Amino acid sequence: MEIKQRKYSKLLRKLYSFERTGIKYNLSNIKYLLRVLDNPHKKFRSVHIAGTNGKGAVCSIVNSILIESGYCTGLFTSPHIIDFRERILVGGNKVEKKYIYNIIKKLWSHIKNINPSFFEITTAIAFKYFADRKVDIAVIEAGLGGRLDSTNVLKPICAAITGISLDHTEYLGTTLESIAKEKAGIIKRGVPCVIGKLNRPSLKVIKNRCEQKQSFLINSQKDWCFVLNSNIINGIKFKILNGKFRGENFFVPLNGDYQLINIKTALSIVSLLKDKGFEKITIDSVYNGLKKIREHSFYRARFDIISEKPRIILDVSHNLEGIKNIERNIESFRNGKLIIIFGMMVDKDVKNSVRVLEKLCSKLILTKPSYKRAMEPEKIFDFVKDKNKVLTTKNVDSAYNIAKKFLQRGDTLLVCGSFFVISDFLKIAEFKRMHVV
Repeated sequence: MEIKQRKYSKLLRKLYSFERTGIKYNLSNIKYLLRVLDNPHKKFRSVHIAGTNGKGAVCSIVNSILIESGYCTGLFTSPHIIDFRERILVGGNKVEKKYIYNIIKKLWSHIKNINPSFFEITTAIAFKYFADRKVDIAVIEAGLGGRLDSTNVLKPICAAITGISLDHTEYLGTTLESIAKEKAGIIKRGVPCVIGKLNRPSLKVIKNRCEQKQSFLINSQKDWCFVLNSNIINGIKFKILNGKFRGENFFVPLNGDYQLINIKTALSIVSLLKDKGFEKITIDSVYNGLKKIREHSFYRARFDIISEKPRIILDVSHNLEGIKNIERNIESFRNGKLIIIFGMMVDKDVKNSVRVLEKLCSKLILTKPSYKRAMEPEKIFDFVKDKNKVLTTKNVDSAYNIAKKFLQRGDTLLVCGSFFVISDFLKIAEFKRMHVV
């Protein structure tokens, strides 16, 4: 029997009330919740992926390839864009509302007792769901950092660190070395570690951790050689010249040259899994898994082109490295003049991010998503150098209404800066029916 939407929504509102309020950044709460649930994290195999940027892409690609190889997979990622259930998938399908309702009800007295964070509760729900569904393997995205992130109770088959840059400095430290040390905390004794493209200070930290833990280090960027056939609207075509999955005409429906880094990281992970007994992984399942990533996950709004005439691009980049990726790729995808809608959280590098974006566009519209940690547009405006091209608006809906006054059919609108900005944008009436989420 399906749970009534009213009851489900009410319980979700209670769950959201724990966002940030209960954050302790240690493992005591998650261990307690998992004990209540009979330690489900010990009942399935897993891949554990951390990193500042790219980990969502890598998780989604690995998950898609495993599904196309015939395995029952769990996928845990965050945050979601529209629906909370995007975070917890089995076989590419969202967790049932009734399951979430029942688990939260079961945990509620314990939740009130220890006041865990939203992410700790969500992690416990995901791990219990994967155990109950008896997944062959779960692909787990770390949340904040790694060492003391609630996902780090796992003993995975493989760990991976996609990339490291400055973010969440209030918890992880203000240097690349300190952040790398926190991310490296997911590396367990004897468990191999795959890395993406790392800067020199971070690589040194990760290498030292692998040596201490006798973990075999796999540099994915040296393992694979790609030749880019074409970079088209909503996709990349390429061939692989070496490794287990050598071949031509691979396609992934993602934009941006940085995605090639993420694909290499994901392929090193699945290559390792094949060596670890997941023998059904083949070149065909890699080919199909790359092509069907959107069918098997809710990985969206990463330089996604959702409309033409005018061209509308969505990007959830919410730190300086992500904004610089936009800067590097926008010229290949823009038409006509560029209008940008931008909003960001107060704990991000707003100053440097907005100064990158203002150089790219003819009009910059600053806004605030409906989320408590969002920075006021007027405060973002203070960081802007060329104030003549900038407008402030009270919400995303009004920002879009203003953007339409400047946009012509041959122009481009970029909406970026936060998952919450994108979420609010996609709730605007004319975008609700788009197959974006």
